Amino acid sequence: MSTHIRLVGRDRELAELARLWAAAAGGRGAFVLLHGEAGIGKSALAARVTEGAAAAGVPVLAGRAVADEGAPAFWPWLRVLAQGADLGLAPGLLEMGEGPPAAARFLAIERAVRALLVAAEPDGLVVALDDLQWADDASLRLLRHACGELDGARVLLLGTAREVTAPLAGLPAHTLPLGPLTEADVAAYLAGEAGRAAAHASWPAYVHRVSGGNPLFVRELARVLVQEDRLAGPAIELPVPAHVRAMAGYRLERLSPACRALLGGASAIGEEFDVSLLARAAQDSTASLAEAIAAGVLVDDPDTPDRLRFAHALVRQARYDELPRAERIDWHRRIADALSATDGAHAGELARHRVRAAVDPASRRSAIDACRAAAGAADRALAFADAAHWYARALDLADGAGLGGLERAELLLDLADAAYADGQVTEALAHCTAAADLAEEGGRVDLMARAALVVRGIDGPPNETIAALCGRVRALLRDEESATLARILAQQAVALSEYGQVEAADELSRRATAMAERSGDPAALVDVAHARHRLVSGPEGVAERLKLGSRLRDLGAVPGRPEAPLWGQIWRIDAAFQLGGLAAVDVEITALAGLVDRLGWPLARWHLLRTRATRELAAGDFAEAERLAIAAFEVAEGLQDPTASGLFYAFMMDLLRLTGRFGEYEPGISEFGAAPVPIVMSVHGLYCLAAGDTARARAHFERLRIVLPDLPKDPRWLPTIGLTADVAAGLAGEHGESGRGAKEVADFCYRALLPHARYHLAAATGYLGATSGVLGRLAAALGDPDAAVRHLTEAEAMEQRAGAPAVQAGVRLDLARVLVARDGPGDRARAARLAEQCAHTARRLGMAPALAAATALATDLAGTAGAPVALTRREREIARLVADGLANRAIAEKLVLSERTVETHVRNLLTKLGLTNRTQVAAWALKHGLRT
Repeated sequence: MSTHIRLVGRDRELAELARLWAAAAGGRGAFVLLHGEAGIGKSALAARVTEGAAAAGVPVLAGRAVADEGAPAFWPWLRVLAQGADLGLAPGLLEMGEGPPAAARFLAIERAVRALLVAAEPDGLVVALDDLQWADDASLRLLRHACGELDGARVLLLGTAREVTAPLAGLPAHTLPLGPLTEADVAAYLAGEAGRAAAHASWPAYVHRVSGGNPLFVRELARVLVQEDRLAGPAIELPVPAHVRAMAGYRLERLSPACRALLGGASAIGEEFDVSLLARAAQDSTASLAEAIAAGVLVDDPDTPDRLRFAHALVRQARYDELPRAERIDWHRRIADALSATDGAHAGELARHRVRAAVDPASRRSAIDACRAAAGAADRALAFADAAHWYARALDLADGAGLGGLERAELLLDLADAAYADGQVTEALAHCTAAADLAEEGGRVDLMARAALVVRGIDGPPNETIAALCGRVRALLRDEESATLARILAQQAVALSEYGQVEAADELSRRATAMAERSGDPAALVDVAHARHRLVSGPEGVAERLKLGSRLRDLGAVPGRPEAPLWGQIWRIDAAFQLGGLAAVDVEITALAGLVDRLGWPLARWHLLRTRATRELAAGDFAEAERLAIAAFEVAEGLQDPTASGLFYAFMMDLLRLTGRFGEYEPGISEFGAAPVPIVMSVHGLYCLAAGDTARARAHFERLRIVLPDLPKDPRWLPTIGLTADVAAGLAGEHGESGRGAKEVADFCYRALLPHARYHLAAATGYLGATSGVLGRLAAALGDPDAAVRHLTEAEAMEQRAGAPAVQAGVRLDLARVLVARDGPGDRARAARLAEQCAHTARRLGMAPALAAATALATDLAGTAGAPVALTRREREIARLVADGLANRAIAEKLVLSERTVETHVRNLLTKLGLTNRTQVAAWALKHGLRT
């Protein structure tokens, strides 16, 4: 279908599109995104590509996203698949089968993408997707999946969007931004419109000024000038406002009253509409729509005769904006009634029209019911943000609908549940507090209890509000023997333990456990398990935490607590990390991934991503660990959990410390490190010490030594003591009071950690290695090399059993240094082997600090008579010539090698020696007798 639009000022874009289309036709598929403001010419450019492809016999399929909040999932792709019947495509490819919603959605997406790839052979395929700024999450997931399959495919995905939203920015697209036309471009367009009679020279400047260079505005103004035969004369002010509604009005004003009336109803439905729905709502014939099609106001697609769309979204908005209030409301009411009579009406679409028709108590009640139904549908589809949106819309209507306080409280709690599932903890708690106030006024303790139990599994400040809500409920329930009170006691115990009130939390937990077991209520049993888990969170509680995790996992999805197995899996993962069972962690992560897919919560996705990141860090795959950590951080940014971003920076400090990439992720790391929290001060202190910033490390240490004896034995105790211990060991060599203070703290940490030598300082938040490794470094700092060797030897074996090569390399280096310092029989030979092993692992994994230190140690241990065994004969020869000052080309000529081969040898010897330049090679060669 031709657009009949002349393009000016788009030569560069047309050339790029031609290049990409040619590449796609040759099997190098691509996704091209044209973006710019409304009317900028995106659709016209896309039409040039699709028309050219169709003329060449290449199938073209098109879909369009719509801004209507009631649009079904995959809407633009459903249109695409419907048009591809001759290619073996059908909307049914995206039907969700049985099973977990997330898994079913993935399989549907995979099925649709595979079908599109098959349809592209052998002639190729162009898929045009308009207005992607309005695309739903499901459509973008399918697009992302398709983009990942384009390599080797004869598919060109062509998208348009008004702006590159965050979801679109993450796609691998060739983006073509479209800006306004220049005055010269406008002049060229007007010259073409003027025909034989040249346009007056004054018009381009006027039209450019009024239109702002927007092609749609230019085209509409030119249309008026041609129709009124004004182009030949000098420019004069036209009674045309500069905004699009007025321009679109020029077309609308030429239509008959009957056609305009129908377009009013169509604009209320949306940019694209079902003709039969419009007919039912209008209770009249839609024959007059042909007039709008002929006038270019509506667009007719022969492949979908039951649907029409406005030629431009702004045309639809222009007609909708001019509807009188009463007429607009009436249209929405009639459309809603028509939808209600249709089997399988989309809940969101119906709710949108009911809301816009809500003007009295009865219609507002109907709108509230529709919003609840839409929220329920969204919740079942794991679209929790949409569910929260519809509950919020229902609350907006509550006053006018005459809802009482208790009905409002129930709506607030429904909204709180949706917000919590979407990770909006702060909002959820605010709704819970408001609901509790209304419930207390109405004497509904059950609703107050529900308000206290919505938010769970969150650390930090939210627990103050949770504890307060629980206290209010307890005051009303008194000593009632019930599952409800058991749950409230358990929830309050968890909240109090977060603030160190361990004795009070323990008493509440014991009461709750006994009451829950007497009741046999599954939800109560889940909640008391949470309370007990929090109270045995110290290192010695690992066995019990494993049992609690198994208990929750075995309970399954409990009504009211669908996430119970999730917490059970996370607890087991944390325990497995502490025990050094990384193989067990892998098994648990697989199970966790399935739970996350079924649950669909962003918070659950964050837990999975950060756990995988830690596992990859332990395995030494730093690039994958960083990718997963960033993905977790991106999820966390949408959550209202105050601890999520902090955990990201703590994790990255461990990774950067291992790889030597100090200074990255600033200022975030420094801002996080300024928090006066023991675990933060310890992790940032060790990072600063490794980076050479001893002053900041010492400042953290001085604050830590004050609070260390009084730290509660919670999940943070073991890593805080372990990290502080390494800072103390690093500072123990300083002279004077500073060194003595560091040794005192080192001695305290040694005694504190010794009972936990068989454990690892590890959890889903990060992997720091075996406690024995810290004990070994402390013993060395305290002047006990025999104990240090014993601990470090055990630590190396523990990391070997765990399968943690990166930390094992560091332990080998520490052990080598202690052996050299002890200098007993066979110590130096063993140290040399350990240094070589460390260097080999560090080089393979990209651990620059460990590689440099291990190489230097190996060099020293090799003696001054010759080069260390790490260098080959050829590398030693090239090192000698580098030391003589020869450039690579001269070395190549002398040794009859290619210059590239010499470059490779030089790079290898620099890496092996832990050096960075040729001057350092010369110094090293002099030291080791290769050059005199």
